[in-house]
Formats: sequence, C-alpha cells, structure tokens
Amino acid sequence: MEKRTAALAVLAVSLATLVVFASLGALVPASATDDPAAEAPPVETPPIETPATGTLAVTDRTPPELPEQWQETDGGDGDDTFADLVRTPDGGYLAVGWTERDGNDDGWLVKIDGEGNEQWSKTLGDSGTDRFWGVAETDDGYLLAGRSDEDGGQNGWVVEIGFDGEVVRERTVGAGAFYALARDDGGVGESGDPVSNESGTPSDAGYLLAGMTYGSDGNPGWLLKLDGDHEEAWRTTVSTPDDYGDGRLRAIVPTDSGYYLAGKAVGDSDDGWALNVDAEGETEWATTVGGPGRDDVWAAASVSSTTEGASPEDDGFVLAGETESDSEGPRDGWLVKFGPEGEVEWERSPGGEGTQWLDSAMRTDDGFLFTGSSNQGPHGSADGYVLATDESGETRWESYYGTAAWDKPWPAIRAHGGGYLLAGKTTMGSDDGDGDGWLLRIGDGTDGAGGGGTTGAETTGETATVDGETSEAPATDRTTSSGDTTAEAMQGETPTASDAPGAVPGFGVGAALIALLVLGVALLAVRR
Repeated sequence: MEKRTAALAVLAVSLATLVVFASLGALVPASATDDPAAEAPPVETPPIETPATGTLAVTDRTPPELPEQWQETDGGDGDDTFADLVRTPDGGYLAVGWTERDGNDDGWLVKIDGEGNEQWSKTLGDSGTDRFWGVAETDDGYLLAGRSDEDGGQNGWVVEIGFDGEVVRERTVGAGAFYALARDDGGVGESGDPVSNESGTPSDAGYLLAGMTYGSDGNPGWLLKLDGDHEEAWRTTVSTPDDYGDGRLRAIVPTDSGYYLAGKAVGDSDDGWALNVDAEGETEWATTVGGPGRDDVWAAASVSSTTEGASPEDDGFVLAGETESDSEGPRDGWLVKFGPEGEVEWERSPGGEGTQWLDSAMRTDDGFLFTGSSNQGPHGSADGYVLATDESGETRWESYYGTAAWDKPWPAIRAHGGGYLLAGKTTMGSDDGDGDGWLLRIGDGTDGAGGGGTTGAETTGETATVDGETSEAPATDRTTSSGDTTAEAMQGETPTASDAPGAVPGFGVGAALIALLVLGVALLAVRR
C-alpha cells in the first residue's frame, strides 16, 4: 500500500510538471509563434511590387550612418547660391554659383579646404546678371560655364582659371546660357576612331557645355563641345519635339560613343526631356516624359555599374527632378530610367506627402544617391533631402539635414575620404528671405551609403527615414547589407521559436523529454 501511495505521488508530480511547462508557454511572446489568435500582431512583410511605375517597397531597411561632419555658410547681404562644386587636388573643394551685389548677380567662386574653411573667394562679372552653373577640373586649373550680361543680353559664358583662382581666359560664345558642364573621355566618331582636337591628339580631356540659346522659332537646347585645348570643336542646337516650345538642357552623362542629355521641354505642361547624341553632336534619339501637371528635370546619372565586371546591359541613364503629375503631395521627387534606345524602363515618384524635389544624381555601388529638398523634414520649412535607391529606383532609405530655416542643397559630390559634400543655399540667419551659400559635409570613410559597408559613428543633426517612419534618435552599430539581422527580422524572415504548424507555444523539445522521463518513472513505480 505504501509503495502504491508513493507511485501515485510520483505520478502526481509528473502531471504537475506537464502543467507547469504548458503554463510557461503562455509567457512566451506571441510574436515568437505562428498562432493567428495571438494578441500581438506578427511582423508583416510588405509586398514587393514590380510595376514599371510607382514606388516599390523598401528592401534595405537599415539606413547607413551619414553623420554631419560640418556645415558652413558664406555670402554677403544679398541672395547667394552655390550651383556646382568640384574636388580639388589639394584635398579641398571649389564651389561656384552667384552672389548678389547692389541688385546684380555676379559669378562667385569659393575655395575651401577639406574642413570647410575658406581659403579664397572671387567674384567675376559686371552690371546685369552673371552666374556660374557648372565647373570642371582641367589639367591646369578649372573651367567654368554659365551666363553673362556683360556684352548686352544673356550670353553663354566660359571662364578658365588657374588653381589659384586667377583668370586665364574669359569669353562669351553666343546668345544663351549654359546650365551644365561635363568633362568626358572623348568618344569615337563615325569611323570608330577617337575624335581629335586641332593639335591632333585624341579629345580624351574634352568638355561639353549644355543649356539653351535663342532661335527664330523659340529657344532650343544648345550644345558646345570644347576640345582638350579648350577650343571650340563643334556647336549645335537641339529643338524640342512638336507641340513644345523652349528647351532647357541641364544634365550631361558622357558615354563611350556620345552623351545622354536631360532637361525640360516647355509646353502647355512642362515635361521632362531626354536625348542621346553621338560624339559629334548628332541626335540619335529624343523623347519627352511626363503627365498632365508640371514636370521638371535637374540632374541625371549613368546606370552603368561602378562595380568591376558589370554587365553591358546596364546601359542607359536615370533623370531626376520633380513632378506635379499624379503626385501624392503638391510636388514629388521624380525619377525616370531610360534604356539605351530611349525606352522608359521605370518611373518612380519618391517623397510621399508634402513637397519634394531632386537636384542631383549619382551612381553608387548598389544603386543611386539623389539629393534635393523636402518640407517633410524635422528641422525647418525645407530641409536637405538625401535619397538612396537600389538599381530599380526602389527607395532604400531617406534622410534629412538642415537648419531651422529653408535649406536647398543643389549639387552633391563624393567627398575626399568618403561620404558626400552637398552645396546650395540656406536662409538661416536671414531676416528678409535672402539666402547664403551653404556647404554640408555628411558621412565619412566608414559610411555604407555606396557599398553597404559597416556603420558605427554617432550621427549629429540629421534624421533618417526608413519605410515611412522617422527616427530622431539615430541607430548605431548596424550594417547596411541586405542580409543583416535587423532587416531580416523586419521582413519576417527570422525563424521563430516554434515554426511547426499546430505547435504548442513555448512547449519545446527539451521540456517534452523531461516530462516524458518523469512520467515513465512514475508508470514503472505503479506497475511494481
């Protein structure tokens, strides 16, 4: 009798053990189970859409750390703007644009070191409006392009300076204005040989200037090619398609055989304008893109991958700007990808609610980086807006930088040592709405904006947005690779504690073995 009583006691302990382990299962968070009745909703994986238009789902949900290294303003009492910039051989930068003096705009150059400290500045021009829109490094200094009223009316303006800022040569080359300047690697002519300059050497250090000029039937696009000696190689005009009026060419993308060009075609509703010309300026194809509202283009970038051994199928280019056609807000950022024959391969409108526009574009190792402005940032009436996408234009992350005022970064380049330098205009410190030239250095050699590298430095002064959620406190110690744990967990790809259909929450294999062992001992005791 005593043995049977002891056995029953052991059996009771076994049953209690089972109850305890089952009760512990209730304490396991519902998100670690696949129970559809769990109170906490499971992490949902956004659908990955694949249409030719629209905004795709975010794939890389961890934004890189792009800490603000420094920002500087420069200018006088008038309205001042930086429109372009270039790295200099001494580790600094040259920013160009215009500065207002006595009611007139003068061409403006500011040389800074790698930390944003001004080393020298210079203004060029006379009465009227004189502006620099583009700058490129030459073998012995810099080439500047823009517009000048010096000879009466608006004229294309070309200035050559030394590395010390001293003017070597200045000239106007005809009625109109230049909005873009690019140094290229020459290209080939119809014979397949490199196009040569007057000295007989291949034009592997040529320059293309693009903008607008005046014509009898409107104001067409304008191209001027300079050879390696900075002498005119050819010039041509490009008319907009039928049903359009004036044309503005604002972006140049050199290719192996010519150039992709982008800008605006003026009509009942302005539209984006995309062209391809050969190395001698002959139009290969031209097209417009846009909707019923106003659409504008400010920048473009090649889609050819920066990765070694990239496929030739990467040919084509992406234009960037702004759209009011079917936009979610009053104005959205706008991206359009063209194939090598001028076909539209995809179109995106990033930004969401509010007003956004994109002013610069560059290729990165795993996609593209665009900069512009947005009134959806946390700092001022408009903030600097940095957008990263994958190769399909799908938004990976977006960040905001700025002051408590109105901020507009215009150009952006890769900075010495990693990261990026943005330039433009800010109204911070202005009582009358006039702005100062603005320079903003973000990221460093450890940022992962371009190639998915490791991040770690603490950010200061910027806000990152991923999948529509804004975080004032920057994340640290994350990676930007698409396979990091944070990204996988957010996409619902991390295995749960119990992923077998019908499993008891929290009741794992170990608990079951212990309970069965105790139960077996109890049964043996009963039989004896």
